[in-house]
Amino acid sequence: MDFKVIFRETFIEDLERIVRSIAARNPDAARKLGEIIIEMSEKLSFFPERHPRVRERPIVRCFIVTKYFKVFYRVNAESKTVEILRCWDGRQGSLPHIEVHN
Repeated sequence: MDFKVIFRETFIEDLERIVRSIAARNPDAARKLGEIIIEMSEKLSFFPERHPRVRERPIVRCFIVTKYFKVFYRVNAESKTVEILRCWDGRQGSLPHIEVHN
């Protein structure tokens, strides 16, 4: 029962910004982090409900990568899709704006 994983433009922009920021200090670490985030996101094709819901946005789920980085996503069981919505550096404080289209 695999789900199709879809990377939204907001996620791609977030990830590029994070990787560029880290690459200014450590290009190898930036590349590795980007690969880990993509790999973990792609693994959501199997059992995407395994991560908790975001309290403020119950239709959105979240998982954490390497302590600081949060990936926000939405599962659509009807269409068997997982939308990867945002990637956020948790040290930035408040949650990012997450726009979900129904």
